[in-house]
Amino acid sequence: MKSLLLLLVILPALANEQAAYDVGGRITALLSNAEDVDIATNIVAVLPNGKRVRLQRRGEDARRQGHDLTWSLDFELPDEGHGTLNLKSEEDATGLRYTTAIAAGSALEVSAIELVIDLPHDTFVTGRVTPDGVAAVPLAAIRPPSPVLFSGNTPALDFANAGGNLLIDVSFDKPTSATVVDRWDSNGRSYQLRAVIVKGPVASGAKGSLTTTLRLNNRLPAPPPVHLTVDITKTRFSFDGLGGDYCWDTRSPAAKYTFDNLNVGWARTEMKLLQWDKHRDAPTPEVRGDLEMMRRLQQRGVPFVISVWWLPERFYTDAYEKPKSAHFRIISPDKWDELLDLIGSYLLYAKREYQVEPDLFSFNESNIGIYVGLTPETHLEAIKRIGAHFSKLELKTKMLLGDATGPKDTHKFVLEAAADPDALKYVGAVGFHSWGGGSPEQYAAWGDVADWLHLPLLVTEVGVDAAAYHNRAYDSYHYGLAEARMIQELLQYARPQGMQFWQFTNDYALVHTSQDGAIQPTQRFWLMKHFTDLTPRHSDAVFAASDQPGVLVTAFRKGDAITVHILNTGASRSAEITGLPQAKWRVVQTTEAQGYQQSGGTLELMLPPRSLVTMVTP
Repeated sequence: MKSLLLLLVILPALANEQAAYDVGGRITALLSNAEDVDIATNIVAVLPNGKRVRLQRRGEDARRQGHDLTWSLDFELPDEGHGTLNLKSEEDATGLRYTTAIAAGSALEVSAIELVIDLPHDTFVTGRVTPDGVAAVPLAAIRPPSPVLFSGNTPALDFANAGGNLLIDVSFDKPTSATVVDRWDSNGRSYQLRAVIVKGPVASGAKGSLTTTLRLNNRLPAPPPVHLTVDITKTRFSFDGLGGDYCWDTRSPAAKYTFDNLNVGWARTEMKLLQWDKHRDAPTPEVRGDLEMMRRLQQRGVPFVISVWWLPERFYTDAYEKPKSAHFRIISPDKWDELLDLIGSYLLYAKREYQVEPDLFSFNESNIGIYVGLTPETHLEAIKRIGAHFSKLELKTKMLLGDATGPKDTHKFVLEAAADPDALKYVGAVGFHSWGGGSPEQYAAWGDVADWLHLPLLVTEVGVDAAAYHNRAYDSYHYGLAEARMIQELLQYARPQGMQFWQFTNDYALVHTSQDGAIQPTQRFWLMKHFTDLTPRHSDAVFAASDQPGVLVTAFRKGDAITVHILNTGASRSAEITGLPQAKWRVVQTTEAQGYQQSGGTLELMLPPRSLVTMVTP
């Protein structure tokens, strides 16, 4: 055994992305090849009484124009004044230009409408802000008599940290009334820049705009070497592999491409009972597409879950009273026999006509009712009812315990059923979804439940932001790094036997599809391919640890084959790995500039900025 030193390969190209955005077009971070800097933008109306009202209240209400960084949304003030907000960001290697435009649909009784930028307090405390042509103003740790640090007309302001090696330059397309506030309230702490877009009152039909240029200059010292430790003799858990959900759009070019070009380790499909209920004799193309996908999965030896989202209306206690999108619909007790027949008939048809049987069955996210709602007690009852029916029909399909959304203490949802021996005889695995993320302890709780029951744990939906689909906020390399980080954390703490990314289809798509069906893989696709294709199927996850939170490492062994995934979320740095055997390593590397670049031989590399590096033995 010996140490391997990873030395730097400098990439000639800078990262293309200059910022991260949420679903509503707010800027959430400024990006660089060093550490990212979290910021937050908002558009705020200042009412005549001084009250401040955010106009971007629901990000999913924003309309995005294709893949461009352009959003629009309608807003309404408390007095019913209304208008439209348009946002546009243009990025290049020098920074970004963020244009905010207001169109008043009615008279707006406001003092002003402002672009607000919150800069992180911890980053800039004891630094300075320098408005153009004005002496620098200290960003002191102790608030001065007034929280207003600067107020006046200015074309630009420069923010610097205490060391002067991290700078954010803010400039406007015209001299603008701007205020800098030392803010600390119940929503957090920041240095807040408020720039006036339009002064009020605003007449109906009036328009106003402000273009703000943001430039991040990050000259922080290079991080110290990271020390990674791998012990291939210390097995942590068995791992079947990482795959994806094929629940919607299973006939799409995106679904075909991921199935053909990723080594899918686990999968999940949808049981479309609304369509099946009406067309049992002649299933719809969508249902047939699902069944064909299930057959391809089974032919490839991929285990999969089948889940129900919606039931026909007659099965609910509040039948025909709520829209399809309503949450937590309750199954009517007198409809259970009919429901069992409906579910069973689908699986028998799949077995007879397509020679497939799902490994596991669940109601999707029933703990919060998406869209069938179950309590811990009715979850237990459903497992026993459906499990017994499957057994009667001689189906191999078992029940999935949980399939709960969010990792934050949701393991409690399954404890009632987990304590019932009559229910457990029908259970084949434990499952949860990772939306929103969780703490190491919350992830570990799900792994502990699975260990306690001696059942495999599945993360049946791996996802970061459950609202990102509204405006394809997932369609960025920055989001892909967040997905990769979540995968590393789930492997480190939850210890799943299988994982299913949401989704390998058009939803949260890893590829771009042109109108003629041509596929272009994104950098998120290449990040995913590291985990699906380089992690040996049915391998052992072994001990791996990092001494820096910005670098996450996981490792796997199958016989003589070893895989080590190293995710570097920040600046480039050297990495020393101890515990690996002497071997001729193959290195696969993905950065924003290049995806899935492979090198042979025994290499000495440094971790590039914002990269995923995987080391494998031939």
